[in-house]
Amino acid sequence: MNSHKYVITNRNGLKLVIQVDEPDVCKGLVLIEHGQRGSKTDQHIQAFADAFLNNSYRVVRFDATHSQGESEGKLEDITYDTHISDLEDVIVWAKDQPWFDAQLALCGHSMGAQAAVWYAERHPSEISLLLPMAPTINYDLWEKAENSETTQDWKKQGYIQNRSRSTGKIVRVGWQVNESLKKFDILPFASRLTMPVLNIVGDHDIPCPVANQEVFMQKIASSDKQLVVLPGLEHSYRDFDTNEYSNKLQQVTDEIDNWLKAHEN
Repeated sequence: MNSHKYVITNRNGLKLVIQVDEPDVCKGLVLIEHGQRGSKTDQHIQAFADAFLNNSYRVVRFDATHSQGESEGKLEDITYDTHISDLEDVIVWAKDQPWFDAQLALCGHSMGAQAAVWYAERHPSEISLLLPMAPTINYDLWEKAENSETTQDWKKQGYIQNRSRSTGKIVRVGWQVNESLKKFDILPFASRLTMPVLNIVGDHDIPCPVANQEVFMQKIASSDKQLVVLPGLEHSYRDFDTNEYSNKLQQVTDEIDNWLKAHEN
C-alpha cells in the first residue's frame, strides 16, 4: 500500500491536510470525514479505512479545519458550515485528480456522517455507496439526547471545555456549532437517498443514540439500507465499560467489510 499526503487551501483560506491510501490494486474510491472533535487518525476512522482498503478501495481521508488534526483553525470555531464546506472542497479537489472515480463512496462519523449525508442528498447521482456512521440528525434530536443541564451551561457560557480522550489535551468547543446545526437538518431530503446505505451505531451512543438513527433510517428512500447496532459500544465505538478502545472495534471493520463484499460491482 502507498500513502500520500496533500495540503490544499479551502474556500476560507485555511490549510487543509488530506491523506490518500492506495492498495496495490484500486477498484473503488471512498472519502471519509471524522467527527466534531476528531481527526483522520482516530482509531475508529482507521477502522473504517481498514475495511475499505481490504476491499481494494483508494481511501481519501482528511483533517477538517477547526479540528484536532493537522489542518488549520481552532476547534473552538468549528461549525457545521465549516465541516460541510471542507468535505465539498475535498471532493472538488479529488475530482481533479487522475485517479478520481465517478462511482464515489462517502463515509463519515457523527458530524462527518452528517456532512456526508448532506452532500449525498444534494448530489445523489454522484454517490454509489453511503456509510454515515451515527450521524447527527438535526438540532431537535440532538438537544433531546444531550444532558439538559450541560447544554444550558454550554449555551450560557458560550463554550464547553473538557479533556479530549484522543489527545489528553484540554479542548474548547464554542456554542455556535450547535446553532449552526439548526440550518442542516438531514431529514427533509432523506427521500433523495436511493443508493445503498449502511449505518453502524453503538447501543450506548448518547449524543447520536439508536432511537435517533432509527428515525433517520426510516426516512431514507433506499430499499437497500441497513442499521447495525453493536452492543457494549458508545459513540466513537469505544468500549462502554472502560471508555477505551478495545478489540470490540474490530466489529466495526468486520461489519463494513462484509457489507462492501455484498455490494461489489
